[in-house]
Amino acid sequence: MTLTEKIDALLRERGMTRGGLASATGIPYNTIVGFYTKGYHNMKLSTLRRLVAFFGVSADVLTDDERGLGPEEGAPDAELARKYAALSGRGRRVVDGVIDGLYDLQREPEETPPRLEYIKEYLTPAAAGYASPALGEDYVLVPKSADMPAGTDFAVRIDGDSMEPYIKDGSRVYVSRDIELRDGDVGIFFVDGDMKCKQYCEDSFGNVYLFSLNRARSDADVHIFADSGVTVFCFGRVLLPKRPPLPRK
Repeated sequence: MTLTEKIDALLRERGMTRGGLASATGIPYNTIVGFYTKGYHNMKLSTLRRLVAFFGVSADVLTDDERGLGPEEGAPDAELARKYAALSGRGRRVVDGVIDGLYDLQREPEETPPRLEYIKEYLTPAAAGYASPALGEDYVLVPKSADMPAGTDFAVRIDGDSMEPYIKDGSRVYVSRDIELRDGDVGIFFVDGDMKCKQYCEDSFGNVYLFSLNRARSDADVHIFADSGVTVFCFGRVLLPKRPPLPRK
């Protein structure tokens, strides 16, 4: 027998309505209605005490759905409730303190809310990929979310249209620090002082080709020959839904 069923039964015995119960106990009417519509598992102790004192039934009887309101179960509890109602204000406060202490002891520990994790989104691409940004480089912390690709370590904003339609101008890309790239992967590269987001390819001679996905911007391709002496460093692999096809020769 649920608490709301017991309240209804006790109100019928007294010929009362829920509104009358609210007036008699000082419990807001909306709170009482909420027991029926939203449940009563988060009921305040102060509200439970008012119901106990008013109906003369113990908290155990009211809140235990496995128990009914039979006289063999309710009589001793009703006697305790009457004794509680007869106490002075100081006496009730003492009893309330004991009940609160016992209640807190038996409550299950509340679950610790999950700890938010963040990634860095670098506002200037030159800082992307470092474990800590270079002095003067700006970044913002972005909370990790379920829609971020697995393996995301940091994010950068892309400036320019050379990687469209796969990566829009001004869009945020998520990057893994994985620098073991395969042909066709898109990465963030440092090339002789410039930061570039390009598609990677390397031939058997060690020549590196950094392609623009937007072939209308092939002028932005970068070719680094093995004997050129040009410094190339990969900061990480851009996490895309799939690897874009390499340009046709």
